[in-house]
Amino acid sequence: MTQALIAFDTDHIKRYVFNTNKLKEIRGASSILDRLNRKETVHIAQKYGARTIYANGGSALFLVDARSAEALGKEVQRCYQRETRGGASITYAIQPLPDYDPRIDIMNTAYLGDTAIADLLELLRFRQRMAKESLHMDTMQQEDTLHTIAYPSHPFFSTCDSCGMEYAQNVLAEPDDEDDEGRYCQICTGKHQEDQDVKKQLENTQKRHHSARDFSEYQPLWERILEHLQPGDLQGRTLQRPKKFDSFQDFSKNKEYIGLIYADGNQIGERLKTLRTLQEYQDFAQTIDDALFAALGHAISVHLPLNRNQLPFDVLLVGGDDVIILVPAEKAMQIAFTLAKTFSTKLVEHYPDNEALQCTLSVSVVLAPIKYPFSLQRELSDATLKAAKKAGALYRIAPSLVNFVVVTGNISMDEKSRNQELQRTQKQWISSKEAIITKFQATLRPYTLDELDWLLKRLEAGNKLRLGRTKLHQLREAILRLNNTITVLETLATMRNWQEHERTFIMTMVQKINELYKLPRKQVEISFPWFSIRRSNKDKHSIYQTPLLDFIELYDFVAF
Repeated sequence: MTQALIAFDTDHIKRYVFNTNKLKEIRGASSILDRLNRKETVHIAQKYGARTIYANGGSALFLVDARSAEALGKEVQRCYQRETRGGASITYAIQPLPDYDPRIDIMNTAYLGDTAIADLLELLRFRQRMAKESLHMDTMQQEDTLHTIAYPSHPFFSTCDSCGMEYAQNVLAEPDDEDDEGRYCQICTGKHQEDQDVKKQLENTQKRHHSARDFSEYQPLWERILEHLQPGDLQGRTLQRPKKFDSFQDFSKNKEYIGLIYADGNQIGERLKTLRTLQEYQDFAQTIDDALFAALGHAISVHLPLNRNQLPFDVLLVGGDDVIILVPAEKAMQIAFTLAKTFSTKLVEHYPDNEALQCTLSVSVVLAPIKYPFSLQRELSDATLKAAKKAGALYRIAPSLVNFVVVTGNISMDEKSRNQELQRTQKQWISSKEAIITKFQATLRPYTLDELDWLLKRLEAGNKLRLGRTKLHQLREAILRLNNTITVLETLATMRNWQEHERTFIMTMVQKINELYKLPRKQVEISFPWFSIRRSNKDKHSIYQTPLLDFIELYDFVAF
């Protein structure tokens, strides 16, 4: 029996979803891609008699007759071109399988003859990377690749009022939102229409429970999101999502800020390499997807109770091991913590004896003014997540890490520039060839879940004390001197004006930092507001850190 594996991967998902800064179009684009991935692609594959291994997160894998593989790939590409009106595309790669006895259970075998299934999957991933980089496309794929030389131009042509890239072809008028009236291109029109369709589905939501594992039955994106919220809370309600970014002012005590949370799985590619059969591959992909939806639903249910019929959050992108959500700023850190913790717990429960498959999340949180350009907020989110993943790469198995940025005043978009403001290195030469290096880091970011839990508890206790903003700002300025002598003197001088219980609370955060790291007290050197962990007596280099700057930055943005 001659069969082949065919893998699909959606191209430039973020570019299509976040091509505009309008909330409705972002949601619509995300819903379109989810429907194409989970429903349309599977439906087309079934026409060719293909067996679904998985289809989620913008990618898919099928087992199909080798003679039909190319036709399947082309039809899925045409479907994406048609449904997104040219806004999104998908790449496929085909890996033929060696001939095998049809009596073999192809899903549970680790070898076909002398060839390992794991090696075939690795080769398939390589083919897909090459195809996406346009270095090794099949000839038939190349024939359909569109190369735009130049757009036509005419004085009476009008560009789209939303994306500003394509020419407008439709005039849309929203009866409930005058801001959406204007001329739109086909791509943005399709996103608008999709969002309206989802809105109608939510107007009379009745909870339905059916398994998402049944590939023949597609569950719309928002129906699946709501299914994981508290049971019964949404029964029979007429639900409304935020119309625009300004709508988040109605959900928050701090009306000027919103939180953008971006979570992504750690080392997923490395974990895939440990899988030996197609059944393991299918189970892992479905487990990751289910765990992410469950963690998202749990985090929202715990921290964002439903405000009448208004959903106090918005899901911009979710699937596979990625999720991007918009929430009130005051609950963003708690949601990020619960999301990452619940996800890792679900994986540990499913793979209790396999540490290699107990996946974790890296999470970035960007707290920014509501009027702050969303494209810049998302750019900050990408950079913040990348920093968390870079830190996680230093571990053998990356833990869940949460990184955050608070946008105040003029903030640099470059991660390296922001780090330079929070770090400084001193060299003290003790000979012509040897120097003692002292490094100051005014932050503990990114945080492990244990560290973030500790920080959130300190913030909760600090909120009850009602620490003054002026006092905290003075302490922040002293810390940013990034110096052992000046910082210590200015910090102590600042705290002389504090009340005794306030001073004790702040100093205890640093003096008992060894309890957070479960270290003996003598192994931690305290030079308030700094602390330094001694790794060995022979180590002449010191790294001084403090949790106080992170505490101060989040103090006004975390509510309990």
